[in-house]
Amino acid sequence: MRRRELFTLAAAAIGAAGALAPRGAIAQTAAEIMQTHRTRQATRDEEEHLLMKLVDKGGDVKQRKLVRYLLRGKDQLNKVLIRFSAPRDVEGTGMLTFEGPDGRDEQWLYLPSAKKTRRIAASGKKNKFMGTEFASEDLLPEAVALNRYTLAGEQTVDGQACWVVEAVPATERQAEDSGYSKRKLWVRKDAYAIVKREFHDKRGRLEKIQHDRKLVVITGTVWRPGEVEMLNEQNGNRTILIVESRAVDKGLKEDLFTEAELLRGGA
Repeated sequence: MRRRELFTLAAAAIGAAGALAPRGAIAQTAAEIMQTHRTRQATRDEEEHLLMKLVDKGGDVKQRKLVRYLLRGKDQLNKVLIRFSAPRDVEGTGMLTFEGPDGRDEQWLYLPSAKKTRRIAASGKKNKFMGTEFASEDLLPEAVALNRYTLAGEQTVDGQACWVVEAVPATERQAEDSGYSKRKLWVRKDAYAIVKREFHDKRGRLEKIQHDRKLVVITGTVWRPGEVEMLNEQNGNRTILIVESRAVDKGLKEDLFTEAELLRGGA
């Protein structure tokens, strides 16, 4: 067989092997991985009923209950409403967030004691949310357009192969508004779901580690954790979220995600 024919057959074999290879085996950039994550993990709407545990470094535990609603608009941006239902000292407290295309998210906080809503500045998303180890910016889906991503290797988490992706703010304004200089994300290759996050403070020190556990498929390509733990490495405190029930794509209405509804929810 002539050399040209051998070359043609070899090229065809390589092409066939590539077509049959699983998606995770095809080389992807960090940005492509994160965009696929955002696309595959998107739902039209969600409702989660959560048990929250605040665990201090001494092991003392306080419990709260809350509901988290999410609605994705036609612009692919999210609206998120969080309401606390127990105990009495936080009952009725709520926060409404509109994801902004340029990172300038709009947020309103309702405190029953004040009987009015208060708008939070964009820079306020770096602050702790209701005394937990979560910042407000941690409670939104990954904002792919607002970050620069690089691949930092591959590791196994809970027996599952993951890409390790480093994320830094894409602009000076994003860097100013965020509480983090850098994040590291562990993305499962089979599911494109983030199962671990590391958050580094403005000085570059490791501040927090988040673990998403008990992942299950809830619809199509969408995976969600049954439990999320945020550990503050600097003070030893933890916040744990346990999903008690969840409904997806049930048809939540736009009028749920309004400042007026935020006020009514605390009435």
